[in-house]
Amino acid sequence: MSLIGALNTSSLAMLSQSQGMQTVSTNIANVNTTAYKREDTLFQTLLYAQRGNAIASERVAVKPVDRREVMGQGYILATGRADDLAVNGTGFFMVTSSFNQATGKSETMFTRDGSLTQKYVDTGNGVQESFYQAGSGQYLLGWKANDDGTFSTDPTGAGLVPVRSNSLDEIDGTATTEALLAGNVDARTAIGGNASLQGTVYDQSWTAQSLNYVWTKTGANNWSLDFQVSGGTVDTPIAGGTPVVFNGNGQLQTPSTVAVGVTWDDGTSSTVNIDLTEMQQYADTTQVRRTTQNGNESGRLYDESFDKNGVLWGSYTNGRNRPLYKLGMANFVAPNSLEAVSGNLFRATEEAGKMTVKDLETDGNGTSIEVGSLESSNVDMADEFTKMMIVQKAYSMASTNFRTVDEMMELTASLKR
Repeated sequence: MSLIGALNTSSLAMLSQSQGMQTVSTNIANVNTTAYKREDTLFQTLLYAQRGNAIASERVAVKPVDRREVMGQGYILATGRADDLAVNGTGFFMVTSSFNQATGKSETMFTRDGSLTQKYVDTGNGVQESFYQAGSGQYLLGWKANDDGTFSTDPTGAGLVPVRSNSLDEIDGTATTEALLAGNVDARTAIGGNASLQGTVYDQSWTAQSLNYVWTKTGANNWSLDFQVSGGTVDTPIAGGTPVVFNGNGQLQTPSTVAVGVTWDDGTSSTVNIDLTEMQQYADTTQVRRTTQNGNESGRLYDESFDKNGVLWGSYTNGRNRPLYKLGMANFVAPNSLEAVSGNLFRATEEAGKMTVKDLETDGNGTSIEVGSLESSNVDMADEFTKMMIVQKAYSMASTNFRTVDEMMELTASLKR
């Protein structure tokens, strides 16, 4: 190797080690950055490189190559904040810079920073709506629930929209169609004696109405059951009651259910199937132990929360819960080849391979969302300081070599004189 070649090799070595030191410094600076993925600087040997007819100056030199450990899992740290989500496993949250996907101008990007916030934006005509944003300020993407509570997911990511907070959402009530009465009628009741147990049902206007179960004893272990409702008239069973039979041990024999038809005062009608299987006849006080029914009044959303499958659930004042959105988790063949963008964002590249979007509820493959937690950076401080010492030593040796070659060139020049 000529002195010029040795000088060039030394200078390239110093530049390469300088880049390595920059990488180490960046990693250390981001040790507390949520979901930051460390970068490693590797070194590639160059025997020579030819440009046209000329031999390039990198002959017998080194070239730095950066590689980011995108899928290196960071520690999951609990924050206790409901809108903090951590990915435990593979995959990325999908985000976009615009809440209006219809424009077609917003690029879909990827992140593992799940420190979510809710932001109100003007969606047009002065209408303010709240959207979930990731830590990078980008809008979080998910599938919106269908009216029946199901989701139309797609592995290509089709149908994803910015996740909106339904803070002013209301949900319709439902009329009661099924009810259960669990309790006891006193076996000591005299024949002809009666007792009344009370429950609640909802009419077609989602208004709570009282339902009275009138029990009349007709014989040993035999009763007649009539029904009365407020705000309406019982059509079936007809007056005279439904025969109910218990065995000698106080357990119900027949019937297990009774269909009660009601005409409400507003002209609407309902049929309520009453489950009596938990009724008993013991020598004890007549009482209701439990009543349930499937109707409810209308309600207003008062809380939203994500679950481990990335489903955003709404809780309503009428006691109902329903799914609102489901997050899609993006996966790549070679995630370490994604392009890093400022703000812990990544951009898809050809080198990263084909993207598939997973529904964690059906295809989680070991991945889950940890609610109330965030993923820490995957920077190992001990490892970074070790690299720093190695890089510093290598830089020092390269600079010493450069200085030595420079002195040799000066000596050679003086010999010519």
